[in-house]
Amino acid sequence: MIDDDPLIVLDRLNELVPTQLTRVYLRYRQEFRNIINRGKKVSRGSAGIFVNENRLSYASLLFTKIIVNALTIEKLLPDCRPKEHWDFSSVASLTRNLAEAYLWYYWLCQDEVDPDVRQGRFILLYCHDHGSRARIFPAEAAEYDQAEVMADLTARFDGNAYLRTFDPRQRREALKGHKTPFIQDEVLERMGADKEAFRLGYRFFSQHTHTGPMSFFRMIEHDRGAGVETVLEKAYTIIATIHAAAILDSAIEGHLSLFQDAETRTPPLTDADVIRNVERNQGRARVRGT
Repeated sequence: MIDDDPLIVLDRLNELVPTQLTRVYLRYRQEFRNIINRGKKVSRGSAGIFVNENRLSYASLLFTKIIVNALTIEKLLPDCRPKEHWDFSSVASLTRNLAEAYLWYYWLCQDEVDPDVRQGRFILLYCHDHGSRARIFPAEAAEYDQAEVMADLTARFDGNAYLRTFDPRQRREALKGHKTPFIQDEVLERMGADKEAFRLGYRFFSQHTHTGPMSFFRMIEHDRGAGVETVLEKAYTIIATIHAAAILDSAIEGHLSLFQDAETRTPPLTDADVIRNVERNQGRARVRGT
């Protein structure tokens, strides 16, 4: 996971002249691209496999999301030449999103836990999904029997040995589904990650995700945020790239622990197959004879 303290990395980068910083940036960008290419291979190698358990099903879904997220980050890492668009805030936001996706992946799928605990975690996921949808789409929620849905979730909850250890307050909050069902620090501890380094990067990136004051207060003094290449814009982007690469690398290793042959298995679809499917689905496929 994350072992590099962002402040320590920034101090090192501040010692470099612009040309040195550019070389460092390009090196980290290439390393990130290499990890993405490996991730794409692993993702496609684990596709098209019939699975009969939630653990592997959601691992496939979340890993796909992680790879797509990483590819978008890569597209926002510009070249060091005139007229390129620089936007660290967007890179930071997506890096935080990548971290959150991997936290879910680890908690639901990668972590080795008792079967009752894993089943309980999925029930907590269902409660969180239901609670989130009901709050975001209240009109839609009113169209189906809330009592019936809650009765089913409650029966599943109370039927799980792990969830029966929850005290009344924990049970009540979990069934509401309004909060993320895991504590970030606990997941990081089980990962063996450096909690302080992760937390510092996560909070820093969150300032840009939510347009906190740190994302715009010192734009002029720091000479950043105007969409052009500057020393600090580049240094901050390097920090995000380091974090994104570390997260993606951990996710790949986690996925390979569940799909051991994914890196060597022939994917069910070739690049040409994917392109043909997209073109057909979007109504752009050529019809023979026309």
